[in-house]
Amino acid sequence: MIGSPTALDHILLVMFVLVWPLAEWLWYYPRSVRAINAGVSGARMGLYRNILLPEWGFTACVIALWAARGRLWSALMLGSSPPLRLGIGFLVVALLACLLWLQRRAIFARPNGLELVGRGIGTAAPLWPRTPGERLVFNMVAITAGICEELLFRGFTMWYVRAWLPGGWLGLALAVVITSTLFGFGHIYLGGSNVLKSGIGGVLFAAVALAAGSLWPAMVIHAATDLNSGDLGFRAFGGAAAQESAPSQPEAS
Repeated sequence: MIGSPTALDHILLVMFVLVWPLAEWLWYYPRSVRAINAGVSGARMGLYRNILLPEWGFTACVIALWAARGRLWSALMLGSSPPLRLGIGFLVVALLACLLWLQRRAIFARPNGLELVGRGIGTAAPLWPRTPGERLVFNMVAITAGICEELLFRGFTMWYVRAWLPGGWLGLALAVVITSTLFGFGHIYLGGSNVLKSGIGGVLFAAVALAAGSLWPAMVIHAATDLNSGDLGFRAFGGAAAQESAPSQPEAS
């Protein structure tokens, strides 16, 4: 790998793979859920805000550190990639779009499809939007996750871990497992099942990024899956029905 981790890299990694997930799991998310369940005004918006700010903050730190050290952006998989490899990555994006369309079609074809979606959300239910305004901000959260989490985990953390591992396929495979495990742990606030699901998702995102030689296809896939989940959750919890049944504003005379 190009360059070696420094003290600032160590501190930054510990902050976003250990300190923040633990704080979110043991303190912030339970506190937010209690406020949401108690009907505190703006509690869910506050939860979204406190996801957006740390993720962009950590991402800004990585970018600033990279620029200050004069490191190559290709080490974060943000540089140029051979057209064929990049094309493979975006072919996977197209395939995922088809799968999401088929999934939505199957859900909406069942009378109780959205009800089943709602049941399956589990401990993540408080995170899902209920109003059009919350839905808009949730979409920002989903796009942020696609950009920031891919840069932080498949970019920075992959670079960091590979600096300590042997080269070749063995080192690469170990790096994928380690970074995906850390990515899963980053979702521990949503419960153990989400840790496993996120870890598996991390492996898939890493495979796409490495195949493409670029984070961009993985960013698109990550954001698209979160946007789709948010939309289904919004519909499952009645947000779409409430929006459609809301009276229209009277026209100005």
